[in-house]
Amino acid sequence: MEETDELRWCVVANVAALTSHGPGGQDVRTGLKHFSPGTKLWLVSPFWGYGGDRIEVLGRHRGGRRLVRMVVERRHLTNFRVQGVYSPAVLRELGSAWPVKEEAERISQYWNRISDAQGGVQHQARRIELVERLIVISETTGPRVVDWILTSWFEWMLREDVLSDPTSAIGHLLRDEAEADAIRSLLDLVRAVGAKNDIGYLEHPDWPQIASAARAVADLLAQPTTGPGMPEIPGPS
Repeated sequence: MEETDELRWCVVANVAALTSHGPGGQDVRTGLKHFSPGTKLWLVSPFWGYGGDRIEVLGRHRGGRRLVRMVVERRHLTNFRVQGVYSPAVLRELGSAWPVKEEAERISQYWNRISDAQGGVQHQARRIELVERLIVISETTGPRVVDWILTSWFEWMLREDVLSDPTSAIGHLLRDEAEADAIRSLLDLVRAVGAKNDIGYLEHPDWPQIASAARAVADLLAQPTTGPGMPEIPGPS
């Protein structure tokens, strides 16, 4: 790169040591089919942003040196960070992606938070979904475009196969009894209000308490772990 060229930035990450697949995450593999554990990947596009659970990446193919582009599940990646791009080959593939360093840093910080949350349980994708919904609930202060989003999420959490009995979800969706107790306290508040739509929840005097409890649960679930099910490894720079 010429000294006069403007340094380009990109969000990068590493492939997790172990990745879970299939129903209940029972199929545990080393790395990914096309990428070895710890492989450094450049995230090609910023446009899927905060909600992108599948993202396009660029990296060295398993067992080779060639650069390949493909879509992977974000939950199989760890150690999100922002780095300058110096390789001409990588620059050619990335094009004009990630033009603003500050936005890249915000997204990588958010993705790290979600990555920390998924470890130690079988149903990683569902746990990520739970944390993301709790964050939205905690930040909602007024009516949304659709008046049933929050209500449908609460109904989802109260399903028997999700969190109706939080203790039974330990190992599958929750890590321990502390998480189960926090979820139970939140859902007790939701049951007590029992609104039929989002407006009913948002206009209820107990909504600030529900939002605060949702944030507390999200923060608890987002704590990192190195449990035996899905250990993390430090990625290369």
